[in-house]
Amino acid sequence: MNSATVITEQRLLWSTNPRDWSEIAEPQNRPLFAQLLDVTEVRPGTRLLDIACGSGFAAALAAARGAHVSGVDIAPALLAIACERTPGADFREGQMDELPFADALFDVVFAVNGFQFALDPQRAVKEAGRVLVPAGRLAAATFAEPDRNEGTVIHLAMKTLVEDGGDDGYAPYALSSAEGLKRVMEDAGIEVIQSGELPVTWSYPDTETTLRAFLASAGGARAVRAAGADRVRAVITQAITPFHDASGAVSIRNLFRYVVGVKR
Repeated sequence: MNSATVITEQRLLWSTNPRDWSEIAEPQNRPLFAQLLDVTEVRPGTRLLDIACGSGFAAALAAARGAHVSGVDIAPALLAIACERTPGADFREGQMDELPFADALFDVVFAVNGFQFALDPQRAVKEAGRVLVPAGRLAAATFAEPDRNEGTVIHLAMKTLVEDGGDDGYAPYALSSAEGLKRVMEDAGIEVIQSGELPVTWSYPDTETTLRAFLASAGGARAVRAAGADRVRAVITQAITPFHDASGAVSIRNLFRYVVGVKR
């Protein structure tokens, strides 16, 4: 696919079930969002940009700390919910590798599960650096290696239903190697000052809620388009069997890697 087609594809996929994404899926990563807000010292008056902000859950957490919040995403349906969450914030539709913001505008740039979906991750990180003030901080996070995440079982189950996904921008583990984020940040001229890992458990009360969370993702949407909702629901239901407890609740343990850099 050419770049314009990939962007259009991702815009459609991430807009399939925006309310389920915002209410069920995105809040599962709250511990990761909080960790990055802590390590970047977001406080009252901090000017923060959230790249690939989705429905604005992390941005709302930053605003609650007194930050002046902006966000960018390619999915208008998710941005509409972000605006509901943080009225008065500056949310814009746009691409990671061509940010719709002026130079040296933000103290902190935040990107959780974003850069691996960029058309050109290095260019996207350079864009993040461009909008940072000198000595501004860039915090990025992604999944650690696939075999260290229980959620990989579900991602792979959905992927098997897509005969030929092609180069459609769906690459959740593209930067998951031990040096993935660090390397792309350094190659873009950002000095890495801190890195770490954080376990995050996705917890759902029952199978139906788990299904809604995964079907709201781009991976879920592309699987449904390829195989139909009934088939995808059956495959996910089978894949999550090992993660049930006696009550029927589902807990999926994941590991995220984060890197913090500074613009010199």
